[in-house]
Amino acid sequence: MSNSPGPSCRCAQKILWRGAMLLMCFLATMGATAALAETQVAVRSASLGLDQDVYELDARLDMHLQDDARKAIEAGLTMRLDYEIELSRVRNYLPDATVAELVQSYELSYHALSQRYLVRNLNSGEQQDFGTLQAAMDRLSEIRGLPFIDAALVDPGQKYEGRVRAVVDLNSGSQALSWILFWTDDWSVTSEWYEWPLLP
Repeated sequence: MSNSPGPSCRCAQKILWRGAMLLMCFLATMGATAALAETQVAVRSASLGLDQDVYELDARLDMHLQDDARKAIEAGLTMRLDYEIELSRVRNYLPDATVAELVQSYELSYHALSQRYLVRNLNSGEQQDFGTLQAAMDRLSEIRGLPFIDAALVDPGQKYEGRVRAVVDLNSGSQALSWILFWTDDWSVTSEWYEWPLLP
């Protein structure tokens, strides 16, 4: 007579194991989304400067990630950062007219094999790698010389207003975690608009 567990026992063990793994994934993801909800994001400075007949954007972002959000990135979640940029012509008796809009997007992920943090510019496809998460975040937090609008589209003597805000969220490159993130709605953080006048 054999003492090995029967088929029904093995089946129950597999179900319990899978359930435990799903629960661990769920708890890890919930911790990451809660941490992201506590993430602080604020645009500290922004301006448009004219260079060879093109207005270029310089902007500086303060971004503080909680430790759980940092661990989630190391575990395989991807952080996306969008800079939403707008330029409007100021009108006295009518709503301001939007002259130009741009979304500059980046992704931050961790490559476990090389142990490097990857920052990818989604607009241009350019990619850089960094040895620490802080170095990668410092790169994400600063824009220098981003071409935004041709000077010919901006009328001298008119009043304009530029504004920019940042949107940060975590998402999963893994299908195993995507369905969990689908059920959460608090893992995106948006800064306040930073506004400044432009007088061509």
